[in-house]
Amino acid sequence: MIDAGRAVTVEPSREGSEHAALWRVPPPIPAGARFTESALLDSILFRRGVRSNADAHDFLNPRETPLGDPFLLPDMRSAVDLIRTAIGQQQRIVVFGDYDVDGLTSTAMLVRVLRRLGADPIPIIPHRVRDGYGVNSESLQRIVETRPQLVITVDCGSSSQLEFEHLVEMGAQAIVLDHHQYSGSLPASVAFVSARRPDNAYPFADLAAVGVAYALARALLGDDGASMYLPYVALGSVADVVGLTGENRALVARGLSKLRRWTLPGLIALCDTAGVDQRTLNTWDIGYLLGPRLNAAGRVDTPRLALDLLLAEDIAAATPLASRLSELNAVRQGETRRTLDAAEAQLAELGGATANAAIVLSGEGWNVGVVGLVAARVAERHCRPTVVLEDAGAVSSGSARTAGGVDIVKALATCSDLLQRFGGHSAAAGLSIASVDVPELRRRLSGAVLEALGGQMPRREHDIDAIASHADLSLNTVDLLDRLEPCGEGNARPALLVPALRQRYVKTSRDGAHLMFQVIDDAGYRHRAVMFGAGSRMLELLACPSVDILTRLDRDTWQGRTRLNLRVVDFRAAEPGNSP
Repeated sequence: MIDAGRAVTVEPSREGSEHAALWRVPPPIPAGARFTESALLDSILFRRGVRSNADAHDFLNPRETPLGDPFLLPDMRSAVDLIRTAIGQQQRIVVFGDYDVDGLTSTAMLVRVLRRLGADPIPIIPHRVRDGYGVNSESLQRIVETRPQLVITVDCGSSSQLEFEHLVEMGAQAIVLDHHQYSGSLPASVAFVSARRPDNAYPFADLAAVGVAYALARALLGDDGASMYLPYVALGSVADVVGLTGENRALVARGLSKLRRWTLPGLIALCDTAGVDQRTLNTWDIGYLLGPRLNAAGRVDTPRLALDLLLAEDIAAATPLASRLSELNAVRQGETRRTLDAAEAQLAELGGATANAAIVLSGEGWNVGVVGLVAARVAERHCRPTVVLEDAGAVSSGSARTAGGVDIVKALATCSDLLQRFGGHSAAAGLSIASVDVPELRRRLSGAVLEALGGQMPRREHDIDAIASHADLSLNTVDLLDRLEPCGEGNARPALLVPALRQRYVKTSRDGAHLMFQVIDDAGYRHRAVMFGAGSRMLELLACPSVDILTRLDRDTWQGRTRLNLRVVDFRAAEPGNSP
């Protein structure tokens, strides 16, 4: 039998295997911890911090979670006063947002709010290649050319001290709405609204930028007046992979409910081109189908296309924009594959992942718009914090993604003397560095990661939510787990350990990237299983006639038929005597 009270270590399947992982099996919940009619659901809830019936009710009903008072955010009162004064005096207002989905949805929402209040704001989204990230010298020039009297930046600005000093000197007022870590000082006259500030009194500090922007909308319009903009919050928060806990979970739950009924032409057209049923839209659809299309504009073309879609007033204008975003997404996918292949080849030349605690890769001609995606793929594949840079000659710029529980911004901060610019959060960051210093960054970042992990190499760790029986492999269980939605970062779809399943019909996908097989339970039922990115483990699986699998359950609907699908996170050979 499996000992549910201890963490189970999965030994490497072969010498030097980078697939070895630690499975953390939760201990059995106390006998009195019963919150629902399902023991499986109770186990999952207990694993996620639920300790009472009241906790369970709150967790399973996130739309009822009250939101904090927006005026508890630093400088919110000043921001509201600046906006009301600007509108009253018919001042020229610029809204400047980042080119990712968080920045795009924040910008679109603020433009609509300001128009509703009688203003005619000028939206500006920087071009990733020509302007770079955030409020820098290039972007400042674009802003100054509009001769603004009030500038509102969103999803950027926290570290742009010199640029805001220049704006203030030229007589403009400014508001910064951001959620990135604060690493400097802005002029005192700038209204800096951020839950990351040390003096923040807002009860929830992990809002996405669109969540901060929504708090401003609430402060301007009241809760009832602002609620129509919740779909923007759901789109931006999920796409930016903020933790779906606390207030974020409440905002996304409310936003999803409205998204499914939203009549915004841009969303209708986007869902249509992406093949998403708007009536059942969920966080997976945002993260894997809608978000990438909105992001694709800024990665391989101009982000203005995505903003225009979010602001489109009729379906005739929205449809060609949505089609263009789908085309750009296909281009982005091709660019990502090519850059990933080149990055993996370079990693092999550097001795492979096992020789490095952190991975730093750089290449000429790599598309700066996709290096973040490549960094995420490499980090996930090899379980190493990863930096991927475009070598543009004297300067290399790109993105970092974390793995193994490392705070990537803190790790980069130890190398700050090498970096021309960096910023982000614990899981992802952007940076620029002199190209000649890339090898030194590679050396020092690995040292910083080793120090952060107490001298140990990063290692995969899987937290198991519950041990499931073979009888739990059913669509009824999927319906049960749906009660935990919205799921995402910080509240993942439950990972279930299902012991001692027989495997059959093992194969890889056509491109060899993914592992596909069937598992057979004790009752003889066969279930489809897929493990993405695990094609290289086919022989390992074939050597295991019976396996313990760590899986997430979902539905697969094809030609009107719905069946259970197992999305396998990891597997190991079942030990003799293990049973569900």
